[in-house]
Amino acid sequence: SKKSRFLHLYSRYIAGEKRRDEESEMILGPLDSAATGNREVQFVLSTLEMGFAEQPPTEEEDAWLLYLYGIVCMKQKNITHARKALCKSVCLYPYNWSAWQELGSTLGGLSDLNEILDRLPNNVMTNIFVLNTNQELYQTDDGVHKQLTDLLQIFPRSAWLKTQRALLFYHARDFDEAEQIFDGLIKADPYRLDSLDHYSNILYVMERRPKLGFIAQMATGTDKFRPETCCVVGNYYSLKSEHEKAVMYFRRALTLDRASLSAWTLMGHEYVEMKNTHAAIEAYRRAVDVNRKDYRAWYGLGLSYEVLEMHYYALFYFQRAASLRPYDPQMWQAMGSCFDRMNRPGEAIKAYKRALVSSAPAKQVTTHFDPSILLQIGYMHEKLQSGREAARWMEMALREEDEVGVTAATSKARMWLARWEFGNANWGKAAEYANELCQDGAELEEAKALVRDLRSRMEK
Repeated sequence: SKKSRFLHLYSRYIAGEKRRDEESEMILGPLDSAATGNREVQFVLSTLEMGFAEQPPTEEEDAWLLYLYGIVCMKQKNITHARKALCKSVCLYPYNWSAWQELGSTLGGLSDLNEILDRLPNNVMTNIFVLNTNQELYQTDDGVHKQLTDLLQIFPRSAWLKTQRALLFYHARDFDEAEQIFDGLIKADPYRLDSLDHYSNILYVMERRPKLGFIAQMATGTDKFRPETCCVVGNYYSLKSEHEKAVMYFRRALTLDRASLSAWTLMGHEYVEMKNTHAAIEAYRRAVDVNRKDYRAWYGLGLSYEVLEMHYYALFYFQRAASLRPYDPQMWQAMGSCFDRMNRPGEAIKAYKRALVSSAPAKQVTTHFDPSILLQIGYMHEKLQSGREAARWMEMALREEDEVGVTAATSKARMWLARWEFGNANWGKAAEYANELCQDGAELEEAKALVRDLRSRMEK
């Protein structure tokens, strides 16, 4: 029967995966990247293709064989065939969530998702899949939240759907809201470890060390041999600045599951902290191999190559990160900085302007901008020898003090304007800027020197 054929071939595939793991080198060892592949894939693939040639798949039982065919096509990097087979599989039997997950891994962006939507069945599983894919692609708009609300009306007690809501807030950098949802999930089910690594990332960013320690203790008491538990404990040690111990726990997570995306990315962050740039690059590369939709790994690769002063490589990776997170100002600022180091101020201005638009609050009538980005745009215009335009951007940075107060960026802008007015012999205006700097306490020595110079010139 078709079911027994599926069980036989799937068992062969699983045995091949187990053998591959046993023969693999230690994590990031000398031969780790050259780990042996699954030797059973070719046999499974040829057997399935022969079966489909004899009798094309049309029944519900064929859905499992198509699912397996999709998996082995992915192993062979044949994404087109894998996507086609998995779409057929979920149409024949929509309740195999593993098939939906494999289908999601074939999608590189929203365009791929929109392309296959008309090939998917019209039922609740498709809605759940679209929601999950949008979350993985960092879509956090109102439409996605509405879709989630509609699903929660059908499944009001679903912990998985509530976790999706928390992850949407996490991607939108609304950490307080995400933390509240995760707190509620832990109270409802303290033994549930799914997505706990994401919760530990939120607590890490918010620097909630006691709470992160409690979550680590709780997860270890539940099951210390889960990759999520190891990631939580690793994050706790990272927050304590014990980076060697953190790496040890992330390695442990990868020993348990080599496809643990969080562990690869977090281990890359730790190697950056330890100034081991080459190990960080390798960890980020492995994270990208596991999931090409993870912007953090692309961004980490960009930062690592920037440390090595390989700016063309860094720019490529920043562009990949920005394509995944087009509304994140951090990505565009990194690109602007890279263009600046490559002495391409015109392109740097374009990138910084994108960062400026992204950093502005979306739903406010009076828009306020980040003064540090305005400052950088001013510097780029100075490099283009456009002094008046640079002065205009510096003045815009100064005006942001009404909203954000005195910052390092506004002080630098004031210092630049003081020098600019000094160079144009507008000594009264230059003295005004320099005296303001002396009162703020930033750029103090340079401001005092400028005031002394101005006084002697004005006396003469």
